[in-house]
Amino acid sequence: MVRTRVTQWPPRELITLRERLDELAAIVASPQADLEEEVRALLARFLIVRSCGFIEQTVVSVSRAFVHERSGGPVKAFAASHLSRSANPSAEALLSTVGRFDADWTEEFRELLDEDDERVRRDLGLLVDRRHKIAHGLNETVRVPRALELHGAACQLSDWFIKRFNPYRD
Repeated sequence: MVRTRVTQWPPRELITLRERLDELAAIVASPQADLEEEVRALLARFLIVRSCGFIEQTVVSVSRAFVHERSGGPVKAFAASHLSRSANPSAEALLSTVGRFDADWTEEFRELLDEDDERVRRDLGLLVDRRHKIAHGLNETVRVPRALELHGAACQLSDWFIKRFNPYRD
């Protein structure tokens, strides 16, 4: 059987995840949505969880696709076996993953994290922290505007991975 090359980028699964994530963010952000404040606050927490998960899914999906398209045989099998699950998307974990592919990419990603006086790095740290607290039923504080900002940071980080790990770009 001849395997055909799939050239859609980003992978369809990420497009669907992003669409659903953005729909949730739009509901949380909409002043026209007839939601009680308590419901809006719960949806903001859910947005935090989904935004953090979106980064994880993006990193795993684009890494696997990159390996699949750019390698073959035992090298592909070996590399894919190390991309079987995602870790919490802390700045250090993401830098480590990027560094396993290319040292120059690590510097580029570090610049993204550190731009605007490390805003992206701080947002990522807060996103992971709040997701952990929400998932474990701990007391956490996240207001709607901040949840929307963290959603934006998650999308910015995911967009970087989608662009950088595009196996079809020259």
